[in-house]
Amino acid sequence: MTAAVTPMVTLHVWRVPARDVAAAVAAGRLAGRRLRRRSDVRFAKVLGTASARFVPWAATPRRWAILTCWTASPDLTSFGWWDEHCDERAVLSLRTLSVRGTWDGCAPFVADAGARWDGRIVVLTRATLRPLAAVAFYRAVSPVARELRAAAGCRTAFGVGEAPLLRQGTISIWDSADAMSDFAYRSPQHRRVVDVTPSRGWYREELFARFALLHTEGVVDGTPLVSAEAA
Repeated sequence: MTAAVTPMVTLHVWRVPARDVAAAVAAGRLAGRRLRRRSDVRFAKVLGTASARFVPWAATPRRWAILTCWTASPDLTSFGWWDEHCDERAVLSLRTLSVRGTWDGCAPFVADAGARWDGRIVVLTRATLRPLAAVAFYRAVSPVARELRAAAGCRTAFGVGEAPLLRQGTISIWDSADAMSDFAYRSPQHRRVVDVTPSRGWYREELFARFALLHTEGVVDGTPLVSAEAA
């Protein structure tokens, strides 16, 4: 891959019937291993999810997500088990606008330098928490989650995680960068958490990324997701 190539990112979200939750755990492990062995995959993560409360005890074991960064055109045929067993599915095609931080010690996303985007965006946050900081962190997150659920321009939001308690994140879909910025800089609880984060040392590792939402289809929690051009 040359520096001129900006990898495409896809986010798949599925909800499976309750009877398939145990099978989904096994299918997720297998999908992760298969994706990471592929030469056209730069980075892949199978993620459990939580509600927009963003706390582990609000986990939604029927809903799963796979985030994949491709070095070539995405292969959307790679997720057969999930597509066959789900009762709800959404696919989002993304281009990285900005990113800071690392995930498992690497920089998985490559920003499209100088790109301008006026459409919908997807925001990903993820962090590995320090064990002794987890309780204080989740206590601080709860008021922020309430603000986010009421934020103008937020289409949907949910928690994601790789492991209970300490490896967690959020995904949110916004009508525009301006709507996201209004929340980030004008919501009191969110500003308070941002301001105190450096001194609290909650994170062992963190990452924040913004993506252009190029195309989307499907349903998340009963809410249809449609591309801007079709809205």
